[in-house]
Amino acid sequence: MRQRPVACLALLVFLILQLIPPGFFYEPRAVTEKCDAQVTGRVSRRTDKDDKTQLYLENCQVEWESGRCEAGRMLIYLSEIKDYPVGTDLSLSGTIYPTEEPTNPGQFNSRLYYAGKGISCTFYAERVQVTGGHPAPVRESLTLLGKRLGEVYRQVLEEKDSRLLGAMVLGRKEGLDPEIKELYQRNGISHLLAISGLHVSLVGMGLYRLLRRLTGSYAAAGIPSVLFLAAYGWMTGGSISTVRAALMCGMAILADLLGRTYDMLTGIGVSALILMFVNPLNARQSAFLLSYGAVLAIALILPVWKLYKKKYGPLGQALSVSLSVLFLTFPLLLCFFYEYPLYATLLNLFAIPLMSILMVCGILCGGTGLFCLPAARLLAIPCHLILLFYEWAGKRCLGLPGALLTMGCPAGWKILLYYGILTAGLLRLYREKYRERYFRGSEPFLPGKRVLAAAAAPLALCLCLLCTRVFRGLEIRMLDVGQGDAVYLRGPDGTTCLYDGGSSSVKNAGAYRILPFLKWSGTGQLDYILISHMDRDHISGVQELLEDSKKSGGIRIGHVVLPKLSAKDEAYEEMEALIREAGIELLYMEAGDRLEGGAWSLTCLWPESGTGADDRNELSMVVLAEYGDFQMLLTGDIGEKAEERLAASGRLCEAEILKVAHHGSKYSSTEIFLGQVQPAVSLISCSASNRYGHPGEETLERLRESGSRVFITRDCGAVRVWTDGKYVRVSCFSGR
Repeated sequence: MRQRPVACLALLVFLILQLIPPGFFYEPRAVTEKCDAQVTGRVSRRTDKDDKTQLYLENCQVEWESGRCEAGRMLIYLSEIKDYPVGTDLSLSGTIYPTEEPTNPGQFNSRLYYAGKGISCTFYAERVQVTGGHPAPVRESLTLLGKRLGEVYRQVLEEKDSRLLGAMVLGRKEGLDPEIKELYQRNGISHLLAISGLHVSLVGMGLYRLLRRLTGSYAAAGIPSVLFLAAYGWMTGGSISTVRAALMCGMAILADLLGRTYDMLTGIGVSALILMFVNPLNARQSAFLLSYGAVLAIALILPVWKLYKKKYGPLGQALSVSLSVLFLTFPLLLCFFYEYPLYATLLNLFAIPLMSILMVCGILCGGTGLFCLPAARLLAIPCHLILLFYEWAGKRCLGLPGALLTMGCPAGWKILLYYGILTAGLLRLYREKYRERYFRGSEPFLPGKRVLAAAAAPLALCLCLLCTRVFRGLEIRMLDVGQGDAVYLRGPDGTTCLYDGGSSSVKNAGAYRILPFLKWSGTGQLDYILISHMDRDHISGVQELLEDSKKSGGIRIGHVVLPKLSAKDEAYEEMEALIREAGIELLYMEAGDRLEGGAWSLTCLWPESGTGADDRNELSMVVLAEYGDFQMLLTGDIGEKAEERLAASGRLCEAEILKVAHHGSKYSSTEIFLGQVQPAVSLISCSASNRYGHPGEETLERLRESGSRVFITRDCGAVRVWTDGKYVRVSCFSGR
């Protein structure tokens, strides 16, 4: 590495950036909440989607009721398809949305992702006015070319295939079939849906070598190839992997022009330094880490295989590349996706080589279709067959046992230990490699078995450590789902429960809040889902979980528990039907019923047998969680009447933790109820802005007077409670 100072410098800069909190690089927020605003700026990129247009505006100025600021770059959504050429100045009126930071473990970090693109907020325009501008003919021509190529794919392929090919060749992911997208993700081949750095390099170098052969001139081949890489990278969206590949390929061509030897590690270092200089937050993007992790594996780990076998067949070469990439990126995959497709390595042995053919045929198909559609239809045939194979193989792999292993996000110390041992093992093997210079025998030098075992055994142990989780005590998480409820419980024996799961303010709370948390926590199976009552803000996410459980690789659900009612409304019967359709065992609980999980238990306190009421909230299932000396009361949306009857029933007891009923409504948590429960800590789940005024000031005052400490998800994000049955710890995910 002493001969590669640029690579060492890039590594040092990268490590420093990992130590600096990302918030250090965020632009200060002038707009902190959704509001009506006026935006002016210049179009720098345009993408047409199914029924709307997406614009990137630069040099933006934002005005709203209480202020004005410069926003740099913004992402604009128009409700109609309209061509505003690149370079056009626009004035827009509509609604501005600041990008969000995660408030739950596992939740996607929108602010970090968009900040990596230089975007601080998104804007939904209602009125647009052209105010002038300076045309950008090259960028506009590339935009129109990409649009025309997409039209060619739609004319020569079925809609599903044209969307896939558009994503793989043009970087246009809009309109992808959700089921196909999920199929690729759960099989570990979702990288095929992005512009692959590997295939950008293959296409770029392939063009360079072809022009070299045709022209016999380095310059006549190199300059057009570099220009092609730059144009193709911009047209396809300029993703991190594409820019990385274009930079490295350009340096390889430049080295050839200058008669110098191209060094892969130096190319990695130079390209990484450029990307980190342009935006330091790139160093924290999953695309950056996985893309550079893959090329580093090829540069550093792949040569180790050659210590044991000098020559490979095509299958052996592909296998060695896949395993090398897996060894280096496995902890990163768990950090970002929390699960690993068991057969991904096997599937990629065939998917990646076929992707090279697909890229070439796709580019030729699109280019030919600009002039001759019948010829393009012939070139579309291999594209269709390869895409058909991907779908067939993906479905077969998901049908195999253990296809998708949910392992959760590994702790930071485990990741550091893994990479420390991997580095030490590589250094040991490379040291043995250099001893080959002094070997005088006729047979090729091979490191001894002891050396191999010394390098491989600790790494194997670390792999096992990454994949295992140890459960201690009772852990409870009240998730931030906006205006709704979702409480997760995991017992010391590993039993998992979800009490309610839904939201009336967050769209697809199951897919974007609850499921990511479950995967982050390593929960591949929910043993019980308890539903307090059938209001949408308590069941919408559960409905998504039930749908997900029916899919291959989805979160498995053991039982669903409903309150036992004497009369069922339409929503209750629909939920019963959905549960039975998913093939999940259905249980009912009423006052006195109990679920036991070894040292801990869940006891139903309400509703009583035969209880009837016009108000669905009053029949919410109230559950007491117990572990050792610890109690927590989960109350659904019960109101004053149910609380009074509970207090009179004699079943209430003191509880350290209270999940406050009905999101802190002023009609809940009455004095008589709090007098019996006497909670030390009260948890309230509600959104920052809701039309109900939750939590009510009267309720907050009663809780304070009872001596309870209050945590509200709108202020602190998800709340974690942990207990060993005696001591209790409460912590927040974030503070806003």
